[in-house]
Amino acid sequence: MTETVQGTARVVSGGKLPFANVMRSLQKQYDHIIEEKRMAADLLFMSTYMAAITTAGVTRPEIFGYTSERSEYVPTRYFGKVEHYVKRWNYSYAEGLKIVAEKAKNPTLKSLMNRYANAIESGVPDEDFLERELETVRSVYRNNLEQGMEMLKKWGDAYIAMLFSGALVALIIMLSVAIFSSDGIEGTLKSSYAIIIIIAFFGLVTMYRAVPEDRKTHGLPERCSREQAMIRRLERPMVIATLCSVPILFLIGASAGLIFILVGVALAPLGIIGFLDDGLIVARDKDFPTFIRSLGSVMGGKGIAITQAIYDIDRKSLDAICPLIDATYSKLNLGLNENMVWARFIGESGSNYIYKYMNIFRDAVALGGSPDRIGQIVHTSMLEQVLLREKRHMIAMGFVTLLVPMHAAMIAILMFLFSIMLTMSKAIIAVMETLGSNQAALSSTSSIGGMASGMNMFVNFPEGMMTTYVVIIITLLTISNILAGKIVYGGDRYITYLFTSILTIVSGLIYIIAPIVVGMFFNFPTFTGV
Repeated sequence: MTETVQGTARVVSGGKLPFANVMRSLQKQYDHIIEEKRMAADLLFMSTYMAAITTAGVTRPEIFGYTSERSEYVPTRYFGKVEHYVKRWNYSYAEGLKIVAEKAKNPTLKSLMNRYANAIESGVPDEDFLERELETVRSVYRNNLEQGMEMLKKWGDAYIAMLFSGALVALIIMLSVAIFSSDGIEGTLKSSYAIIIIIAFFGLVTMYRAVPEDRKTHGLPERCSREQAMIRRLERPMVIATLCSVPILFLIGASAGLIFILVGVALAPLGIIGFLDDGLIVARDKDFPTFIRSLGSVMGGKGIAITQAIYDIDRKSLDAICPLIDATYSKLNLGLNENMVWARFIGESGSNYIYKYMNIFRDAVALGGSPDRIGQIVHTSMLEQVLLREKRHMIAMGFVTLLVPMHAAMIAILMFLFSIMLTMSKAIIAVMETLGSNQAALSSTSSIGGMASGMNMFVNFPEGMMTTYVVIIITLLTISNILAGKIVYGGDRYITYLFTSILTIVSGLIYIIAPIVVGMFFNFPTFTGV
């Protein structure tokens, strides 16, 4: 059946599936954006790897061969192309680097490959060039991240201001509907939705492009930390159950505030576990540079194997990573397979940095490199990233600290104004019904007639339509702020559950509490007789 439909579609569209070119173009654009986001960090990983293996005295073909095999780094596929030109088409390495550099879109990668080609043509030894180039890449990485963080601060403030303006537009439209009670207001309400969506989309995309890439988790399918394993077991059933329960609750007439709260409570365990795992990863990443430098120094200074070196290093200051080190030493001491033991260490750490840098250290040592020099190289590169992560965390926490109260303020203003207008509308309707036949007499007097005319403005307030309008606006604001919090804070996808839990619970509580507070403090007088 599917093949028949595809065949018919191809015939109609001249042998191509409809929108195939558009989808392919969008996919290429998305892949390019993701590659650009990862390029800065992966260039540092790759440069560290190349500088580390040169301490083993490897030849130039081995440098390119080993580097092109590291598929976890984005830039290595470009070095794989250089290998292809050299081995299949008999180009020199300098020529291959220049050919690939012409096609590379990332300016930092293009510059690196051109400099490498010039160094080869000038006869500069690979080890000297890569050691100096590593310092250059670190400086460029630091500069790019600091620029990105400055842009993030500015665009974070701009996002909050723009979204608050969008919420203000929604308030004005709601107030206009209450005053004028015009027919055919669906188009006006849809324009309000469009304004908020456009503002949110522009702000989120701009912040995403400005924020530096910082992948905290390694994402290995076979092994992960204990917290990540819990999330993997709970994620699918809890998310599916939550998504299925929302339409059911709407169909049975449950309050939108209650639905918001139930969604937040249902996803709270995933968010809390993820937040704890994020904190543990950050702590382990802080300890790892010290651990790897000490390990390399002991191995190089005493000339001993890695198992004995682990036993000799001082672990008193490595609180976060010490349990993993102890477990690894116990397994190595029992004579278990070293590759499997270190794979488990990397997996249970849950950290992307530990995954990348531990493999760099072990590969370089296995090739015969100097452990103390390798440890120092790895330590310096990772410490650079850890310190920059701390600076970004300070900016992110400042934004999040402002985001949650701002979200609560927007929802509270919207709900309180809606509740006041709804209460006023019901009170005026009750007054008009009480006046009954006396309404004509009241209208004959100019002052009272003016009051009655003003009261008529709130009589036709469309409660059902405006309730739906308020719920949609709250939903759009909540989704936008959830994505903004995730983009700025970073971390794995489970951080999304944390912000979803916090912001939906806040939205739900305000949605339920606002009408109660308005009913307590805003009592409109009614006429018992005239």
